[in-house]
Amino acid sequence: MQNDSGKSISIWITTAEVPEQPVLIENTYADVCVVGARIAGMSTAYMLTRAGKSVVVLDDGPIGVNLIRT
Repeated sequence: MQNDSGKSISIWITTAEVPEQPVLIENTYADVCVVGARIAGMSTAYMLTRAGKSVVVLDDGPIGVNLIRT
């Protein structure tokens, strides 16, 4: 999918409804902590859970979204 800037945007980013996730307010425990909820982090978390690991994913923004910060 193309936007007006000429940069490619994934179709799922523009059509998927991503639920809000709560802010981490207490300690949590898992076998693995993945830092980053974009495609690489979420794919890694998925594969680890398929391998039987408990996983927590941390990010400072929405899942799968590349926010441009100025």
